[in-house]
Amino acid sequence: MRPSRRFDRWIHGKVIYPAVVRALGERELFPRLEELRRLERLDQRELLRYQAERLADTLNYAAARSPHYAETWGGLPRVEAAEAHAVLGSLPLVSKDELQQRPERLIARGDVGRISRKITGGSTGQPVTVVKDRHATARERAAMWLGYGWRGVGIGDRAARFWGAPLATGRRWLTRLSDLAMNRIRFSAFAFDEADLARYWRECVSFQPDYFHGYVSMLEAFARFVTERGYDGRRLRLKSIVATSEVLTPPQRRLIESAFAAPVQIEYGCGEVGPIAYECERGSLHLLAPDLVVEILRPDGTPVEPGEAGEIVLTDLNNRAMPLVRYRVGDFGTTGAPCGCGRAFPTLGAIWGRAYDFVEAPDGRRYHGEFFMYAFEDLRRAGVPVQAFQVTQEGPRALDVAVVIREDLGAEREAAIRRALSGRLRGMDLRVRRVERIDRAPSGKMQVIRNLWLRRELDRRVSA
Repeated sequence: MRPSRRFDRWIHGKVIYPAVVRALGERELFPRLEELRRLERLDQRELLRYQAERLADTLNYAAARSPHYAETWGGLPRVEAAEAHAVLGSLPLVSKDELQQRPERLIARGDVGRISRKITGGSTGQPVTVVKDRHATARERAAMWLGYGWRGVGIGDRAARFWGAPLATGRRWLTRLSDLAMNRIRFSAFAFDEADLARYWRECVSFQPDYFHGYVSMLEAFARFVTERGYDGRRLRLKSIVATSEVLTPPQRRLIESAFAAPVQIEYGCGEVGPIAYECERGSLHLLAPDLVVEILRPDGTPVEPGEAGEIVLTDLNNRAMPLVRYRVGDFGTTGAPCGCGRAFPTLGAIWGRAYDFVEAPDGRRYHGEFFMYAFEDLRRAGVPVQAFQVTQEGPRALDVAVVIREDLGAEREAAIRRALSGRLRGMDLRVRRVERIDRAPSGKMQVIRNLWLRRELDRRVSA
């Protein structure tokens, strides 16, 4: 018999999760979470003063410890809090390409304690490896729980995660351990069909999660399935549905909330710095100002005006192992209006640039963009030096795989890519080709997947 929700929350929230946090060396998480709850209630001037002090400390540390900044900043004088934001605006930006090609130059010299490495690429298909110290990862998790708490979710609550998992067997045990600590079950967003979605529903009814967390497109697909089957999503009694990694459109929000009778919360973040913003109960997307500085810039590098779109640039105030100062994350957005919820954190308006598609195989299975991210990560580990890629579905069986690779593709590397994909994408005709670059979408972001055929097919079905 499955334990009651109340006991399950207690054992995970008070015993299992804290034990894992201590084992990871991240016990700072809990006092930091309490500090964040105090900081969110400061007035704007106090919060800005707090952020400026941390920013000054970050700039001085990066200038002294990171070879990249010591070289590119040209001997930056010591920065005081009163001038920190002005100094920041005068410094050069850090591109994803710099982080990809010369990560060792960004790593801080000296002992920073225990570290972890995270490979991330998001929807750009351009992977980067980020080194993080335990101080930073503990604070990232604290920020996550702060944001989740805005919609009533707490440590120990049960979760159903619509996500991916590493394809390599050796890393799967880490995923299972993470899921145990978080008290969650995981549903694959890599490849699924109607039978899988039916199984997901049965497991949700049995597990009774308190909240969902997952890719927008995957949550949409599950909500559509539940609605079309006539299932009653209210049976799950969800507190919240945390939608992440992709832009959430109003129709998607309406569908998901209607299917499960629960509010959707936007989570905006990236692997390089962790959480960036969470949506509050009033619908505003609040930036986590105690942990990072967010700039929105025009092409000429000047700050945008309120409501004007620009490129999002991040400065991480937590990570000592690999400081990221003025990092071009690759997204575009606008500043937001003040919120009446009482929190001091500033807001984002709109975000553009994070929208995956699916590849749909002839057997009806759909493959999410993250599936390809993990597949190409495994290829890189096996020695196939793909820098970026894009997958375009041109017909029901036709799949074009464009890869950016500085060396010749060659028959052997092409065969390796085919083997990595065709074994899972059964029935698809793959074309693998080398390209010099992958053009960006009008939003300014490169897409992992472009499903030209499915969009035409859906348009045809609607007009029929």
